[in-house]
Amino acid sequence: MHDHKISVNKHCPCTQPQCPIRGNCVLCIQAHLDHKEHLPECMENLIRDKVKSLAEMMEFEVSDTRPTPGFWETFDRQGYLTECLDRHSKNG
Repeated sequence: MHDHKISVNKHCPCTQPQCPIRGNCVLCIQAHLDHKEHLPECMENLIRDKVKSLAEMMEFEVSDTRPTPGFWETFDRQGYLTECLDRHSKNG
């Protein structure tokens, strides 16, 4: 984890150790808000069981689609980090 002059959560519960913004809560939340694809893992753990039981009541399937280690092998981590830091400097 590197702070990039932004506060770091040394106890980040994210299970994606290769994510370049892991532990940087400001960058992480900002990236997830911008991309609107899914919640950060720290928030998923708060609601996962509730959503799963609600989905089962509605006969929906729930699957775990978090990135695998193979995903991180091909992911442009430096490019993503640069994009997140640039977006943060524009919004900050």
